[in-house]
Amino acid sequence: MKRSLRIFAVGFVTISLITLLIGLLLPSEWEAERSEVILTPAEQIFPRVASFELWESWATAKMREADPTLQVEYSGPESGVGATFSWNGEKMGKGRLTITRAEPGQGIWYDAAIQSDKINGRGWLKLEPTAEGTRVTWNDQGDLPPVYGGYFAAMVQQSLEAQFASALKKLKEVSEGERPQD
Repeated sequence: MKRSLRIFAVGFVTISLITLLIGLLLPSEWEAERSEVILTPAEQIFPRVASFELWESWATAKMREADPTLQVEYSGPESGVGATFSWNGEKMGKGRLTITRAEPGQGIWYDAAIQSDKINGRGWLKLEPTAEGTRVTWNDQGDLPPVYGGYFAAMVQQSLEAQFASALKKLKEVSEGERPQD
């Protein structure tokens, strides 16, 4: 009995140490990025990305589909620098984005606090003119806590990339649907 308990304890400690060492070696950072070309000028797309309240028509709606319990709150100015979008839901967790830079026709940059009150991520939505219209690129990067964060960084990246791709397709649909007719 004592020998079995000792073997179990040694095995448990060994597995815990291996898990810890691997976690320390895994990268805890993520970077997710997706792009979509929208057949609309950047000046017409910019208001939709610079106002979190207008995200409801293309990004927040996708979040609500993924998490029906999602609670959303907007604070600060309606758009541009200082505009803040906070959410809380069973599946989406808790988070906050605050626009730190907004340049009409070019894009927005934001700080993110995901599952934390501290900023642990940054991102941007850039608008670049193309021959067809505007390439909208959404990039988000951040850092998870050390040790166990490394086990989740790839999952966070894949999840964000899927969300971005879906939201950008919806932004394309909404933006092109309101294009002025030639």
